[in-house]
Amino acid sequence: MAVRGFSLQLIVLMLVLLGCSAGVRAANAWPGSIEAVRSDWQATQPPAEGWTPVTLPDDWGRRWPEFDGVVWYRLRWSQNQASDELALLIDYWVLAAEVRINGAVLYRDPALVEPLSRSWNVPHFWRLPRTLLRIGENEVLVRVSGLSAYQAGLGGVHLGPGDELRQIHDSGRRLRFDLQILSLAVGSTLALFFLVLWLLRREQAAYGWYSAQQLAWIPVAWNQVSHSPWPFADTYHYQASVAVGTILSGGCWAMFVLRFSDRRWPRREMMIWSLIAAASLWMFLAPLVAPTQVRGAREILVFASLILYCTFDVALLVFAGRSRRTDQRVLAACTLVALIAGLHDVLLVFRLIDGATYYASIALNAILVGTAFVLAWNFVQNLRRIERFNLELQTMVDDARADLTSTLSRQHELELVHARLGERVGLAHDLHDGLGGMLIGNIAAMEQAPNQQHSSRQVLGMLKELRDDLRLIIDTASAQHYGEHSLAELLAPLRHRMTRLFEAHDIDVRWQVAGLENVYLSTSRSLDLLRVLQEALTNVLKHAGAQHVSVALERRDDELFLEVSDDGRGLAISADRGHGTGMRSMQARARRLSGTLSVSTRDKGTLVSLQVPETPSDAEHSAAAEPRGGD
Repeated sequence: MAVRGFSLQLIVLMLVLLGCSAGVRAANAWPGSIEAVRSDWQATQPPAEGWTPVTLPDDWGRRWPEFDGVVWYRLRWSQNQASDELALLIDYWVLAAEVRINGAVLYRDPALVEPLSRSWNVPHFWRLPRTLLRIGENEVLVRVSGLSAYQAGLGGVHLGPGDELRQIHDSGRRLRFDLQILSLAVGSTLALFFLVLWLLRREQAAYGWYSAQQLAWIPVAWNQVSHSPWPFADTYHYQASVAVGTILSGGCWAMFVLRFSDRRWPRREMMIWSLIAAASLWMFLAPLVAPTQVRGAREILVFASLILYCTFDVALLVFAGRSRRTDQRVLAACTLVALIAGLHDVLLVFRLIDGATYYASIALNAILVGTAFVLAWNFVQNLRRIERFNLELQTMVDDARADLTSTLSRQHELELVHARLGERVGLAHDLHDGLGGMLIGNIAAMEQAPNQQHSSRQVLGMLKELRDDLRLIIDTASAQHYGEHSLAELLAPLRHRMTRLFEAHDIDVRWQVAGLENVYLSTSRSLDLLRVLQEALTNVLKHAGAQHVSVALERRDDELFLEVSDDGRGLAISADRGHGTGMRSMQARARRLSGTLSVSTRDKGTLVSLQVPETPSDAEHSAAAEPRGGD
């Protein structure tokens, strides 16, 4: 259905364009005779002989093939009386001209020899003064300088009322010059816009190729409005650039259609660009190598460009029909207008129809409109996708927030339970290591002298020691900040109690303490360290049967070293395989201290060692307390 609709529109528009051309030919009727004669470039007067009757519009390449130079056109008419309203309108000439009426010069282009002026694409209008007209026979003489390769000749010439011809002139100028300027400006602006868009988003290759197509088309559009072959030194090379721009534009359009339709044809693309490169090189070399082939090369390039545009316009229609994408369908519909205009221009180039108005540059505005719509459409679609994504993301965030809240709530409850269990375990360890050790020591002292009567003072001393230990446990459990006492100050009461306890059992204990005056640990870390020491000494009382015990607690660099050694019978367990509450408590406290605990049995006795690194907080508080320690 899409191809059938395309065919119907093509036929209708071609009939309209042909009808317009037929109308132009009908309007070109001249009320007298028209003759033409060849001349050389430097001639200032037409030859006296050799005149040939012609009809307008005229392409002298059909009559004098490969003739480059000057052709004089002589148009004569008769009038019975002078008229103040008579005007002259010439549709076009190719490429430069001089116009005389009854011997007086009405108009003359700046350059009638190479590089030729280019006043070819606009109509020319003059109101004829009565002083230039004669009663009887009058003559218009047009000297045209041109090159046969570019359809050199003269367009329609009209003689009639000034106001009527002025309207025709203004209408033709708007269509063939003003709209071309507008199209060139819009196309150049869009080319730069899409170029910047592609530079910012390289993955949008379609926009890059569209920008390249518009940039390549600039020489073609400029050809419709330029007045000189600048920046080239002659018309041949100027027209070669126009022809190359046409074929390059067609190649870029092919790439745009493929990328816009999400297609890649690597081999065909390579073949297309190879042919374009060869044709472009041929076009530029033809004026130097084979001047007679210039027209043929130009026509081949124009025809190849038409094939490229038509092929990929139809391909875009097919792709749009298959994909059912709205943006592709809109752009495909707009390309129909440009395609039909291009066909019309090709018919003009090959002189299959007469005229001087080229519609391709103007019709490209339809593609510009279509491309602008596609951009807006894609922008709106992307915006809608972003909005949908934001809504989905917001829903996901809300769900995740609800799950997180629920998880945090459950985690908080678990942490509370864990904290309570930790407090209970810690309290159990403290009671075991503290009160338990003290009770075991006192019980052992009483068991060694079961028949000895203990005084109330001794019992009271034992109870006070238990009270002091219980107070340390309570203070530690409620402490949240670093203690006010150094490790040496906290060690002193424990050292005193344990020394008395060992002496009661006739065990010699020796203490080696160094560098602890300025060591300030958190209350929990201090208690863990002292409990490890206390549990190690309690194990000596309970299990070792030792006579001598050595205790060393020192600070070396940024670490604390604790060693408890005895000469008893040793332990049958190690720190890795230990069982019992005491050993497990020591291991747990060592882990909390981030320390390394080892228990080894030697030939005679046991060695318990603990290595504890100072934390940054410990070091900071210890350093801050040094002046106080110095006092």
